[in-house]
Amino acid sequence: MQIRNQLFIGGQWINSSSGDTAKVINPATNEVITRTQMASPGDLQNAIKAAESAFERVWGRMNPFERSKYLHRVGDAIERNQKFIAEVETDDVGKPIIESLNVDVASAAATFHYFADICLEVMGEVKPSPFNEVLDYTVREPIGVVGAIIPWNFPFLIASRKIASALAAGNTMVIKPATWAPLSTLLFGELFTEAEVPPGVLNVVTGTGAATGQAFTESSAIEEITFTGSTDIGRRLYGSCTSRLKGCTLELGGKSPAVVLADCNLEETIDGVLFGVYLNQGECCCAATRLIVEAGIYDAFVERFVAASKAIKVGMPREETTRMGPLIHPDHLKTVMNYVESGKAEGAKLLCGGKVLTEGEFAKGNFMEPTVFSEVTPAMKIWREEIFGPVAVITKASGIDDLVQQANDTHYGLAASVWTTNLRAAHTLASRIHAGTVWFNLHNFVFPSAPYGGYKASGLGSELGKEGVLAMTRMKNVMVNMFPNGFKWY
Repeated sequence: MQIRNQLFIGGQWINSSSGDTAKVINPATNEVITRTQMASPGDLQNAIKAAESAFERVWGRMNPFERSKYLHRVGDAIERNQKFIAEVETDDVGKPIIESLNVDVASAAATFHYFADICLEVMGEVKPSPFNEVLDYTVREPIGVVGAIIPWNFPFLIASRKIASALAAGNTMVIKPATWAPLSTLLFGELFTEAEVPPGVLNVVTGTGAATGQAFTESSAIEEITFTGSTDIGRRLYGSCTSRLKGCTLELGGKSPAVVLADCNLEETIDGVLFGVYLNQGECCCAATRLIVEAGIYDAFVERFVAASKAIKVGMPREETTRMGPLIHPDHLKTVMNYVESGKAEGAKLLCGGKVLTEGEFAKGNFMEPTVFSEVTPAMKIWREEIFGPVAVITKASGIDDLVQQANDTHYGLAASVWTTNLRAAHTLASRIHAGTVWFNLHNFVFPSAPYGGYKASGLGSELGKEGVLAMTRMKNVMVNMFPNGFKWY
C-alpha cells in the first residue's frame, strides 16, 4: 500500500479538476506529510454519479451473500495491512501507535466482518393478516447513495462504521474525510481495490466540508447523509436535509459524565476513568470529561486521579511506550488552551497540567500536559462546553439524586459511565441518566454489534449494531392476494 493524495472515484485514482490542494501535517512535528487534492463541485458530482451507477447496475441488485463476501474481503485486507494503516493513522492524527493498532485498525477490521455477517440476516418479517387469504410481509430495501462526512479524531475507525453499515444494507457511498486527517480514509480506495469490490461502490473525495455538504444536500441522487462532527455543523446540515426531505444520521458532540459512587473499587475506577478521559488525547466525542464523585471518597479519588494523570507517558506517537501524543493541529491546541485559561479565570482550581510542552522532542509539535481541574461550578465554560482535549473537571456530589442531577446538567447526551459495586444502584442510574450509552465500570468501549447514538444535542439515530443497518434501509410492505378465486367486491 501507499499514501494517496488523489480522489478515488469510480474505482480510479484521479486528479482534482480544481487544482487546489491542502496541507496534511504530522501533529508531532507540524511537518507536511503530503498535500491532498481538493474536490471541485464537478468532481463531487462525478463521485455521486459513479456511486449512483454502481448502485443501479451492481450493488443494489446484488445478492446479500455476494455483498457479504466482498465486505469480508475488505476486513481481510485491513488485517493484512494493519501495521501500515496504523502508522498512517498515527502520523496523521497524532494518536499513540498502541491505540492505532489495537483500537482503531483492529476495530475497523472487526466492523467489516460484523457487517458482512449482518448481510445474511433476514431484512423483514411476515405480518399478521386479518384474512388467511392475504399474505402480508415487509422487506428492507437499500436507500441508494449515502453521503458520509467524517471527523479527524478517529478517521479510519469512523469511516469503517459508516462504510460497512451502508454497504451491508445494499447502498453505495461517497465519503469525505476531514481536511486535517484524510490519509487513512483514502487508504480505503486501495483496500477496496485489493478486495476487488466493484468500481463506484465506494468513492472517497477530499475537500471542504461546506462544499461537500452542499453537494450532498442538493443532489437528488443522495437521499441519506451520515455525519459525525460538531453539534453546530450537525444542526445546519440537518436543517438542509429536513427542507429537502432527506434522511440524516448525526453523531455529534458530548460532555460525558463519569459518575463515581463511594462504594466503587477505587483502584479499578482510577484506571478506567483515565482511559475514559485521555484516550486519543481526549479528542473523543464520548470522553469522560466531567468526573462527578460522591463526597465520601472525593478526596481519595482526586489525590489518586491527579497522581495517575501526572504519570501518563506523553511522547512521540510512534514510540510503543507513549500513552498520550500531540493534539491534531496547532489551531486546536490553541482552542484547548483557551479553555484551560478560561477555567483558571473563572475560579476553577488547576490541580495538574495546563501547560504546552515545548522542550526537547516536543518543541515542534502540539503537545500539552494531562490537565485536571477541581472546584468547578455548573456556570463555568469548562463544565458546559466540549473541550475535546486532555482536560478533566472534577466535582463533588452528595447522594444518588445529586449525582443524577449533575450528570444530566448538560445539553449533550452521548454517553456516561457509572462506577460502583452496587448492581441495584448501577441499573437505577442507567435508567435516570440521559445518554445513548451508559457503561458500568467501563468507559470508551464501543463494539460493532452495539448500537451507538446520542440523546439531546449529541445526535439523531444510531450507528453500529443491527440498528445501524436498518437506519440505512427503507421499509416496504408487500401484500399478496391468495384468495382461491380472487377478491370480488362489486
